[in-house]
Amino acid sequence: MATCQLCGEETDSTTKTKIEGAVLQVCDSCADMGEEVKTSSKKSKQKKKKKSKRQRKRNEEVLINDYGQEVKKARESKQLSISELADDLNEKESLLKKIEQQELKPEKSLAQKLEKKFNIELYTVPEAWDQETDSGDNRSATLGDVAEVKED
Repeated sequence: MATCQLCGEETDSTTKTKIEGAVLQVCDSCADMGEEVKTSSKKSKQKKKKKSKRQRKRNEEVLINDYGQEVKKARESKQLSISELADDLNEKESLLKKIEQQELKPEKSLAQKLEKKFNIELYTVPEAWDQETDSGDNRSATLGDVAEVKED
């Protein structure tokens, strides 16, 4: 059994229909409100560039909140001045000062240099958590629950 995306009714079959510019899987009674969308038998697939595991991981990562303090603490523990660190990393001293003061977020390439130099982690993958709510109702909202249908 399929569910109509417009009215929420359980039905044996749904039809792909364009209603007010949105393409929806709808029941037969809701299909009258729009135009049926024909699907072609040919599926044009575009080749996607595969990203390396490292690139995918890097795209999911976010900068930690106290990145400036981490860099400063690591630099001071190695007893390096900002100018010495700037020379080591081939970066501007003013840039590193702004990063330590958290006035500027480091680009990922610079963050990688700092992570490697000090063996610290500036980028991390945020943890996701499931938020369960037990309302006793397992139905999901449909477009019909929130949209007003215009009658011509």
